[in-house]
Amino acid sequence: MKNILLGFLFLALSVSVAAQRRQAPVEPAYNFEAVTMDGSKLDTAALRGKVVVFNLWFINCPNCIEEIAKLNQLVADYQSNKDVVFIGLAASRKADVERFLKKNPFNYTIVPDATGIILTKFGTPDKDGQINVPFPMHFVLDRDGNAVVQVQGTKGIEAVKKELASQFSVTQASTK
Repeated sequence: MKNILLGFLFLALSVSVAAQRRQAPVEPAYNFEAVTMDGSKLDTAALRGKVVVFNLWFINCPNCIEEIAKLNQLVADYQSNKDVVFIGLAASRKADVERFLKKNPFNYTIVPDATGIILTKFGTPDKDGQINVPFPMHFVLDRDGNAVVQVQGTKGIEAVKKELASQFSVTQASTK
């Protein structure tokens, strides 16, 4: 009798745990909240339905600096399209980013002090468990929040352009 009662309790507990797992919402991989350079709150979950372009960078990265002019042109090409958002996650302190941006305007929505976000949301562990993020890094999320582009370096801008062209009709983007 005791074994039957224990078996029944175990079964009830298993069903309860399974039901909770089914009901627990799964947070999409790239959802986070942050504060931008101008003090605005950024909630990527609120961007669902838009194409989101991320650039991961820091102020002492020569390749990151080299690509800013091309990234600014990309923003200009899509400035009339309200269904695409450009976000630059800077792995640099806000005060340093402020000084940098005075000399090097970057037209993405910039999130300073984003090292934690970069590591937890965009980093990949190596075989030793160390989390790595190469810089610069580009990600494009589709309207459902899925990463459809993940590419490193200045050559990655072409992959971003190609994906944006496929997400939107070519007539919405400048063909410069």
